[in-house]
Amino acid sequence: MSDIIVREGETAKLGRVDGDLKVGKNARITAESGRKVSVTGTAHFDGRVTIDCDFECQAMRLEGRGWGPGGDVTVKGDLMVHGVADIDASVRVAGGILAGDLDVGGHLRSGPLKSTRLRVGGHLETKGGLESGDVDVGGHMTVRDQVAISNLRVGGHLKIGGGTISGEIKVRGHLTTVKSLTFGNVQVYGHTLLPAGSSGGRISALGKVVFEGDATCKELDVTGGAIVYGDCNSEDIEAKGNLEVRGEMHVSRRFRVFGAADCRGAVECDTLGVSGRLVAERVSAEAKADIVGEVNTSLGLKSASVAVGKGSKVTGSLIGDRVEIGNEMDFGSAWGLPWWRSAVGKTTVVEDVYGKDVRIGSNSRARRVFGDVVELANGGMAEEVNYTKELKLPKEYHLTKPPAKMAKLPDPPF
Repeated sequence: MSDIIVREGETAKLGRVDGDLKVGKNARITAESGRKVSVTGTAHFDGRVTIDCDFECQAMRLEGRGWGPGGDVTVKGDLMVHGVADIDASVRVAGGILAGDLDVGGHLRSGPLKSTRLRVGGHLETKGGLESGDVDVGGHMTVRDQVAISNLRVGGHLKIGGGTISGEIKVRGHLTTVKSLTFGNVQVYGHTLLPAGSSGGRISALGKVVFEGDATCKELDVTGGAIVYGDCNSEDIEAKGNLEVRGEMHVSRRFRVFGAADCRGAVECDTLGVSGRLVAERVSAEAKADIVGEVNTSLGLKSASVAVGKGSKVTGSLIGDRVEIGNEMDFGSAWGLPWWRSAVGKTTVVEDVYGKDVRIGSNSRARRVFGDVVELANGGMAEEVNYTKELKLPKEYHLTKPPAKMAKLPDPPF
């Protein structure tokens, strides 16, 4: 076993190298016979090199002088590195790459790529698919076909053909996938485009995210904007920016609105917190609904417990076991955000109210009230009050019509 040395500027015809290969700057490697050069040891390059054939080695090292047009390493066939490939240069591979640990200091352009770990300091572009564990790209990343990646970090824009990224995904630019993507946790600072059929864990949309069909994830956090051209299904949703859903919303746990949310269909969740504006056909919150802002529905809002804070406005009926209108509310205790607080001194306005226990607070106005037990605080107002068990009135209140005791209350809208 002996090392092979190729001097600077030389062209060498090689076959199988039993040992290490040491190549000087601006050299050219060609195959002695067939289309492949195989090195059992490490291939060490001092600088720019052109390989006119398939190339296989145990490990690869290149100490480049930076990266310029065309790249510092050109492989006109396939590249296979069983171990570590540490290339301080740009790389262009006409065929595919199969590597263990692949580290490229400059840009990388190739066909299909498979590695255990991949790091690219510049841009990455593959004409085929990409399969790897952790992937770290400093610039833009483009994969024409599908990906299978554990964790991904991209400093620029990301465009892929779909596939699976099972772990953390952090993209400083835009994220675009041509076909459906199965994802873990996604954090994108730019815009995100996800086709129909995409699903996964958590999406943090700091820019704008577009779901071309139904959206399915465990957690959706919208700081910028999001639009769903279908139904939205999630365990938790927090809309600090603008959220638009063209279908229905199904949230198994918490739905929190601190910005604006517009749903053309129905909204179903366990707990609802609104400190912004929510528009929907109807809203069903299984456990409770806390409103410090504005809610607009055509069919109404229903929950076991409904609380509407001072200065809030609700269009559409309110339906609940216990309904409180016009209380001062602090989201700090309920939602962990103490700086969201209802306005004090403004009139709270709601429409029809249906409940077992209904309280209309001061400076609060309801249209029609239907309840078993109804209480008005000082300054409470209603056009009409209907009750079956008990009516509690203060010294100062305003009713457009005299209150009426009923044997049975009418059914709510839903």
